[in-house]
Amino acid sequence: MEKRVMESVVSEHGPWTAHNIRLGKGLCTMPEGQGLRYKRRSEIYEFLYKNTLNKDIDNIKVLDLGCLEGGIGIHFGLKGADVTGIDIRKSNIEKCRFASESLGIADKIRWKVADVCESDVWRDIGKFDLVICSGLLYHIDSDAILPFLQNIAKAIASGGILIVDTNIASKPKQSFKLQNGEELFGCKWKEHEESTTLKDRLMRAWSSLKNNEAFWLTERSLTNALVLAGFKYIFRSLYPYHEWGHQSRDIWVAKRDVIDSLDLPLRIEPDKRPIDHPGLK
Repeated sequence: MEKRVMESVVSEHGPWTAHNIRLGKGLCTMPEGQGLRYKRRSEIYEFLYKNTLNKDIDNIKVLDLGCLEGGIGIHFGLKGADVTGIDIRKSNIEKCRFASESLGIADKIRWKVADVCESDVWRDIGKFDLVICSGLLYHIDSDAILPFLQNIAKAIASGGILIVDTNIASKPKQSFKLQNGEELFGCKWKEHEESTTLKDRLMRAWSSLKNNEAFWLTERSLTNALVLAGFKYIFRSLYPYHEWGHQSRDIWVAKRDVIDSLDLPLRIEPDKRPIDHPGLK
């Protein structure tokens, strides 16, 4: 029965492309050995939440932004968290719903089709102990980055954290100015050609839907953007870690609430200091 329902979902919304979710009774959403990276990332996010805050995840509220096919949100739902997952593609959300219903945790997860860069999404979204922004920030264009991060900051409950898993630019090749005059650096990334049809955009599930161009921040500008959005404590997880086929992706953790706020300026960008200590020759 479950297999027939899954075949119907695939027929209408396309096959799973990223999250190989085990549904029980030998049924998985993808072929054996594929689509398992989301599971390692989910385990790392859980570890970071527990050990950053010294809290368990049972009954916490989790917001999974750009949830794709739901694997990360489902991981937390199975562990007892109350999850909200948002994705801009209805086809992805239908796969999310099928998987959570198959696993008997539909009551733990609320799935929503929405554009997280639209302000309406954030009006009555509530507060969350953990917000996960995984594989999403680098699909957003420059003018939407700071408002997006500011909306996240407002949605984090007291004592909560944000986890950002994203690609960054290795060099400050390009920049853009914010309304307050601050400048953020990184590089542009082509998402679509202007001529790309809506049908093709919908099918490219690992890309943006509306914007043709995205902006990848450098690590320093990512830090500055998070500070400008209201976060006061930001660190990169060196261990635990997950490695990609390139060096420009990693995991950052950000908190708004701190014991003592340090009134420091933003990180200098571009950083014109020599890479090596001047004493090295």
